[in-house]
Amino acid sequence: MCTAISDNSGRHLFGRTLDLEYSLSEQAVITPRGFELNFLREPPLTRHLAIIGIAHVFGGIPLYYDAANEAGLAAAGLNFGGSAVYSEPSSSTHNIASFELIPWVLGQCKSVGEAAELLKGTSIIADSVDASLPATPLHWLIADRTGAIAVEPIADGLKIREDPFGVLTNEPPLDYHLTNVKNYTSLNATPPKNTLCPDVKLEPYSRGMGAIGLPGDLSSSSRFVRAIFAKSHTLPEPEQNAAINRFFRIMDTVSVPRGCIITDEGKAVSTVYVSCADTETATYYFSTYGNRSIHSLRLSDANLDSSEIFAETI
Repeated sequence: MCTAISDNSGRHLFGRTLDLEYSLSEQAVITPRGFELNFLREPPLTRHLAIIGIAHVFGGIPLYYDAANEAGLAAAGLNFGGSAVYSEPSSSTHNIASFELIPWVLGQCKSVGEAAELLKGTSIIADSVDASLPATPLHWLIADRTGAIAVEPIADGLKIREDPFGVLTNEPPLDYHLTNVKNYTSLNATPPKNTLCPDVKLEPYSRGMGAIGLPGDLSSSSRFVRAIFAKSHTLPEPEQNAAINRFFRIMDTVSVPRGCIITDEGKAVSTVYVSCADTETATYYFSTYGNRSIHSLRLSDANLDSSEIFAETI
């Protein structure tokens, strides 16, 4: 249960909600250029672009949920449980485990175009970092200020396609969401016009009636539509702090209050954290369910030529 958004209305901001019934002690993590990025089936990247994001650090390895690099490219992984099909290792492609994809792409690519080209020659395989952390079925939103792509490992192979809304939620695949959103093209922030019976005077009795029909439930398809509506109609803010605040307000529309979703095991889902990367300043902003205050970490807070990661509990 997650929502990721890339917003180019002024500054390029990229972020997500992480909606789960548990927490893995997430941290804001900077991976400097000199930290060796090791992969299970590929040679290591001994020098790479610096990366900042939110991760679970396991055995000294940052397992990124979402991140951005110093070039302004960002990525987030979201649950894709019903459709994700990982490939068998292939001698004709790079072989990358799902938990390796974000550092694989952000460590090497400076743009969405470069990411798409790299991934065309990449197989995403089902290897896990440890038996205690089996491979999670995921798809990814990857974006810069020029646009966004969705990356989806399905039965037919790795599908890479433009995401015109810069929004991604969970299962089902992007194609479904792009069709479903057409059901809501009449939604508007302005008062509705009476097209039902133009000969009769029918005045709106409340503000906001142009958005009647906007889905309010917490399913992935409804959050996809709601995120597009909020992103499209929330007024742009040119000043940096106001722009960050605007982004968090948009994410409020898709956040999950604890108890509004209960798993089959009886556990309560909530929005563990909300993140927002300002890719122009390489600053990561975040808030948690228990602390709505917005905190930040900059790439410049760490020595980017170091060989050690910098981690701060969120």
